[in-house]
Amino acid sequence: MMLVREHNELVLAYDVGSTGLKAVLFDAGGRIVASRYKPYETYYLRPTWIEQEPMDWWNAVCLATKAILDETGISAERIKAIVPVGHQIMAIPVDKHGTLLRKRVQYCFDGRSSRQAQELINRCGGYSKFYQIHGLAHPPEILSICKAMWLKENEPEVYNQTYKFLQSKGFIILQLTDRQVFIDDYGDASNTGWLDIKSKKYSEEILEAAGISIEKMPEIMYSHEIAGYVGEEAARQTGLKKGTPIFTGTGDVPASCVGAGVVERNMHYCSIGSANWNGGFIAAPCLEPDKKMVNICHLWKDYICFQYTAAGSISKDWFENALCDVEKDIIKKINTGFYDITVGRAQRSHPGAKGIFYIPYLRGGGGPHWNPNSRGAFVGLSLSHDKNDMARSVLEGVAFNFRWMMEETKRAGVPLEERQSIRVIGGGARNDQWVQVYADVLGSDFQIVKDPHEATARGGFISAAVGLKWYRDYSEAAKETVIIEKVIKPNLEYHAVYDEVYPVFKSVYQALELVFNDISRLQNKYIGTVEVL
Repeated sequence: MMLVREHNELVLAYDVGSTGLKAVLFDAGGRIVASRYKPYETYYLRPTWIEQEPMDWWNAVCLATKAILDETGISAERIKAIVPVGHQIMAIPVDKHGTLLRKRVQYCFDGRSSRQAQELINRCGGYSKFYQIHGLAHPPEILSICKAMWLKENEPEVYNQTYKFLQSKGFIILQLTDRQVFIDDYGDASNTGWLDIKSKKYSEEILEAAGISIEKMPEIMYSHEIAGYVGEEAARQTGLKKGTPIFTGTGDVPASCVGAGVVERNMHYCSIGSANWNGGFIAAPCLEPDKKMVNICHLWKDYICFQYTAAGSISKDWFENALCDVEKDIIKKINTGFYDITVGRAQRSHPGAKGIFYIPYLRGGGGPHWNPNSRGAFVGLSLSHDKNDMARSVLEGVAFNFRWMMEETKRAGVPLEERQSIRVIGGGARNDQWVQVYADVLGSDFQIVKDPHEATARGGFISAAVGLKWYRDYSEAAKETVIIEKVIKPNLEYHAVYDEVYPVFKSVYQALELVFNDISRLQNKYIGTVEVL
């Protein structure tokens, strides 16, 4: 059967991200026609209490969509489908009318539910049994199931009114359908803690142990299935055509996997986004608790197995916001366009950053340690060091941690060749110099895909394109629309330096781990107890 794709037909993908929303318009061949970005706030109430406002996401959808339509002159008639992608591990409470029940909701990496998590683990018969049901090596306190438990215990009036718990992309679908459709997909649902990863069904055992009603779980569909259609009120707010099909979409990790072109078993990729993760497409989940792997459903079939740390390129953002006000002012005054301050300064230092080590756990510890008490740190500073060395240590620290995660991925049995080329996506992949640091640290080739910062949205587009039958399946769609733009090869001289430095990085973290536990207790006791005006 011949598949027909008209060049003038478009798909609009929404990427609900950590710091803002992207609306990306793709043509039928997967080329980006237009893109708009709208930022929103993240609220850091305490070191482990992090919230966002879902209505900020929706307002950003409306503003970004109108900007695309108004500024390009593209008719909404040409948009044949909408597809949302969003950050994961949420528990957004809405009532049966689709009304949001809490202005702010716990963000993905919010860790306030530690006590509820421990109670749930105990009720499930210990961590090993708990993990082998859901397959998620996240710190248990960030899981959606534990967020729901915290809400039930601390805000019972909100819990009792909750009709469904949604993910961020599900909330956008709810708004687009005029609050008529309550839906989830397998990629998102498998990253919550309330899905059995093997059966791909809601785990009655975990939900019963948590005291969370299964009735509060939304229907699960495939990402390439139609969830609903744009409603009259949503059309008025966005400028979209009423009745436009909305595909179910998915979460950012599975979408980025597909957007990187990872649609065949044993393919591997790296995302240098706000968070930093490595993932592989595998046939069966790795459910050995000591291997500490995160297993979620791939959009097409089988599974994605990965590790991550919550502070990837956001480490660079923090460095610039905290320490580079002068540079930012200069760039603003001379209107030089895009200039990466951290990378620019790092190039004035040397591999190894003259012995400074940056530990990248600004949002708690993800992989490979999964210690929520871990914190960020600079170690080894002396009067001989300057901001250039610190900048380089930031880039290297994130890359060292990625190498450590890669080692754990191999130890878990995920098939990876010793010098495998790694697909790389995310905003950080737009800067060849930072990708070069990764290549030098790992001694591997890194393949940068075209428009790497839009890979998550592209994964959403591919799921919609498959649903529209523009392509036979995910494999064909990815092979035709994901382009390798360049390959960064390692500098073997620098790699030799990093082989010497890397073991010291590991020992620095190990020496600090107990100190981080003490620091965390101190921060939780004193930070957030005094209101700052």
